[in-house]
Amino acid sequence: MCAVVIITLAMTGSEQIAQAAPTVQRTIELNNTVLSYREHGEGPPVIFVHALLLDSRLWVDQLNEVCTQRRCLAPDLSGHGNSSPLLATQVDQAKYAAELREFMDRVGATQPAHVVGLSAGGVIATLLCRDHPQRCRSLTLISTTLDGALDAAGARYRAENARTVVLEGKDTLFRRFNEYIVSPSATLHARARYRSMLEQTPYETLVAFLTTRSFPNLLEDNRSLSLPVMIPVGTGDSVVNQERAKNFSTIFDNSRIVTLESAGRLLPLEAPKELNSALEVFWKSVEDPEP
Repeated sequence: MCAVVIITLAMTGSEQIAQAAPTVQRTIELNNTVLSYREHGEGPPVIFVHALLLDSRLWVDQLNEVCTQRRCLAPDLSGHGNSSPLLATQVDQAKYAAELREFMDRVGATQPAHVVGLSAGGVIATLLCRDHPQRCRSLTLISTTLDGALDAAGARYRAENARTVVLEGKDTLFRRFNEYIVSPSATLHARARYRSMLEQTPYETLVAFLTTRSFPNLLEDNRSLSLPVMIPVGTGDSVVNQERAKNFSTIFDNSRIVTLESAGRLLPLEAPKELNSALEVFWKSVEDPEP
């Protein structure tokens, strides 16, 4: 069992940091795909990994506020955003982790990176850090399930959504997801950006994700991670609550749980200032540990 420190942050937020240069959008060619990515700042690398069915726009508020002394990179994974289409008919998170490592190589992010992931993006980030621990300085997991849980009812629900989105369109899927992905207190702006990302995800990617039946169960993996891990938990998160976060934290040797009041699963959109503040505090503790 690892020790877990629980920290509660007030919703007052942190002051926005003025940036000298804007976030830029670039493309990079990998062996089998072309990825679009957003980049901001210079210094040690930070890698942001979006949830599947979303894209790098998820991290716009983080890219604009926490990159004064770091090089922040947020790729669109293949099949998402402006990157090449997903050719596979099923989602393989291990292959996405390999794609992420190749992306880091190609953009020259060779120093150990702070890696941040949301939902399935957190699983991908964990696989990267598990298989290539020398590439990761810290790991932040937002609303990430690590037990690969998908029962028969869940599989049927996902299959129904796959059929619905193809026959009835993405509007129906957004309305279903909107009920539990974001908290009731989420702003209209947060919901609008979420909807924009979901609606611009190709139908093929939606179907591949919703019909995938097998996901990694990292709780059964004996390879624990020794790097520092932060698990921010929104009190309005209907998927990863404090109890599940504590259970997931047991596979890490050095972890902390941070509570963000009211926010749901989409912390980068729903509580950007509070999340940014938590990231800054966490990264500073990793970079300048107290004696």
